[in-house]
Amino acid sequence: MKEAVINIGKVLLGLVLIVVSLVLFIIITPLAFLWKVVSSISQEKRKVRDILSGTSLFFIQIAASYDQLGNAVFGGFFNWLFLVQKDLRYAFGDKDDTISEVLGWNAELNALNRFGVLMVKLLDYIDKNHCYNAMYSGVLRARTKVHQYENINLLQS
Repeated sequence: MKEAVINIGKVLLGLVLIVVSLVLFIIITPLAFLWKVVSSISQEKRKVRDILSGTSLFFIQIAASYDQLGNAVFGGFFNWLFLVQKDLRYAFGDKDDTISEVLGWNAELNALNRFGVLMVKLLDYIDKNHCYNAMYSGVLRARTKVHQYENINLLQS
């Protein structure tokens, strides 16, 4: 009984933390956007192109974070919705992967069901080769991490 009460408390605490983080995000996002624009404009010799590019990147990073969150939270559902049941597939659910990246891996592995193929086509219609590019960017991030790790080992030797 005591363990059940503790577990219920943990669930409620998790829900409260989600609500607090969402409220803070809603409050902080417009302030951070305003700061981004003002700080970009106030820097000398900044071109409008650079300001817009930096602001665009700000929104892309937010979208990618939502994407990673969706993959982590709904991984099991996406595995069911988009993938065929076979041994060689790249599962959804890793907090560091975007949904598009996982779709890209599974397109390469021929592990998508008809809904997965449709989703890839939709994303690729919006942004040409979107899922493949997302998969490839994950490969590049991994290579960079391996390279950094190797440099750390060289420095420690």
